[in-house]
Amino acid sequence: MHEPVIFIDSQKARELDISIDLQKIYYHPSGYQRTSKKLYEISHNARFDFTFAKVQEWLERQLLHLIHKPRPRYIPCAILMKVIQADLCYMPHDKIGNKIYKYALTCVDVASRTKWVCPLTERDSGSVAKGFIKLFKFYNFPLTQLETLQTDYGPEFYGKCEELMIKYNVKINRSKSKKRQGIVERFNRTLQEWAFFIQDAVELLLPPIERCRDWVTDLIIFLEKLDNTVTRLIDMSPAEARKLKHVYAISSKPRYGPMGYDEVRLTYSDSVLYLLNPGELEGGRRRVTDMNWSPQIYHIKESLIQKNQPVF
Repeated sequence: MHEPVIFIDSQKARELDISIDLQKIYYHPSGYQRTSKKLYEISHNARFDFTFAKVQEWLERQLLHLIHKPRPRYIPCAILMKVIQADLCYMPHDKIGNKIYKYALTCVDVASRTKWVCPLTERDSGSVAKGFIKLFKFYNFPLTQLETLQTDYGPEFYGKCEELMIKYNVKINRSKSKKRQGIVERFNRTLQEWAFFIQDAVELLLPPIERCRDWVTDLIIFLEKLDNTVTRLIDMSPAEARKLKHVYAISSKPRYGPMGYDEVRLTYSDSVLYLLNPGELEGGRRRVTDMNWSPQIYHIKESLIQKNQPVF
């Protein structure tokens, strides 16, 4: 009677050995390396001959690694008047009557790039709250439509301003980085360049000891011109963008690889995770240790493809 013969696939046996050895390294209490490079270096120091590609391929299959992967840097906002960036811009002291306007409350709608400016005499939270009310009443824009107000950590956006947003169920998202406030920061620069350009032109006609500080009077003309000027990232003017339901802006930094109809799409047999909202799992404010991606695995049922947009 012949003995049974067992055929072993050398390639699969090799992959199994790699998986077992990497599990011992990665799931050891001293492990949990966040990047493929660190895991590869440790495995190399342990005298394993794994290639970097094999280590990277194995790590990308670990759910623990996937749920803590960094959040995407660019998440487009396509719905109008849902997210607004706001900031306080220091301006020349323009005296009109008994009031001296020193600051400008600047707001930019992230989707349509619509811009608003409210001159202020003080920079306290009460003045900023009144400025928001004045802006939204003047432009016939209900605060109840707004979902997120993105600001910096300036004290003027606490107190009365915070109470106003809580009253209308508006979430305040505060940013430490200037890059996250890049849209309104760029508008601040444009506003100041325009104001100083006009003031310099007027000062050329004045005696040397006199200075021009006017900027409030011509503010409406400036905003109207901007409202009808094409914005590069949305390829249309804010006035045209407000006529649409959704506005899709391109990223300020180019995407590597094809996008839209030419983008490589996942199949229905692929398993996926979804990006969690801040505090979605644990509740309350987001903590540094929270997961960025869902701990559950899902399967694709349908996909949406649009021109020049990522596949959803």
